[in-house]
Amino acid sequence: MNTGANGKPATLRDVARHAGVSLATASCALGQGRRGVSDVMRARVQRAADELGYELRPRGRRRARPLCVGVVIPEVTNTFFSVLAGAVDEALAAEGHRVLVAPSREDPELEDQIVSLLAPRIDGLVLAPASQVGPATLALARRGVPVVLVDRDGGAPQLPSVAMDNFDSAYRATMILVESGFERIALVNGPQRISTARARTEGYMAALAAGGLQRSDEWMWVGEFNFQDARRSVDWLMQAPERPDAIFSTSAVLTSGVLTGLRQHGLRWPDDVAVVGFGDAVYAALVEPGVTVIEQPTRTMGETAARILLNRTSYQQDAPHVLLPSKIVLRDSHWRRARGKPARRRAQRASVAAER
Repeated sequence: MNTGANGKPATLRDVARHAGVSLATASCALGQGRRGVSDVMRARVQRAADELGYELRPRGRRRARPLCVGVVIPEVTNTFFSVLAGAVDEALAAEGHRVLVAPSREDPELEDQIVSLLAPRIDGLVLAPASQVGPATLALARRGVPVVLVDRDGGAPQLPSVAMDNFDSAYRATMILVESGFERIALVNGPQRISTARARTEGYMAALAAGGLQRSDEWMWVGEFNFQDARRSVDWLMQAPERPDAIFSTSAVLTSGVLTGLRQHGLRWPDDVAVVGFGDAVYAALVEPGVTVIEQPTRTMGETAARILLNRTSYQQDAPHVLLPSKIVLRDSHWRRARGKPARRRAQRASVAAER
């Protein structure tokens, strides 16, 4: 019998990869999901399963009935969280399970109410906490319902979590600007009650220190993770006695607001103010000049959270904490043209070194 990764028996994920299809499509083609697939696709997936010796019958820890998993995220309109929820849904659907998605609107009290309402109906919970994990979530976990935190740690180390390395990512993003020759680097960030925002602030400050640059409260904007706050941040930064020459923005939605604010002030990037952002949203490559960003492993985060949830059946003390690396996507929003090619080469060398 052929095997999957690491010499182990082939899994559905191995079959999907071998057939070049998604997990959900592979599941449905083998009769484990509800979505219809074409005869050609069904034959293609079956051939991949046969070649790998994949056994369809349930075994090991697989559940006899479909699970219903709650997915509570801050916003469904935020692309990062919608893609994250979609990845969780696809990974669970591939195993025949279903999800219920609800937005907390970054409101800890609303989040706790939602979890309370979901509690009698769900077999597991994937949560991106708005702040500290609330009592309803902790009670759910103590009852033996698997809970996995995503993107944010919620101040609950006893619960498993999956996040990006936010400190390192923010450090590398800021260092791009430092190595490009900018000296007055502003930060546009989300609320410090959220662990990701705190870690990105710490990474930003560490990079300034490493570059021998001073931090200034006049260049540090903290608001909510929304477009309007980010747009207003530019109004505030441009009124500083000494205007910043670069901005590091810590999320895709914040970066879109920053770019809009700069345009409203008649400023261009990088000529007037350089920009490095977070999250490789579609607009980052479409605007001119394109925006240099930290690309987040969003889908991997969702898939990993789903896998951890399916492998946990009770409240356990040895909770895994997965920290995923990010990737720098270099474009033209941060090159200092006044210093020409030497600055560009220096920044590119630093960026490449940071990836190693």
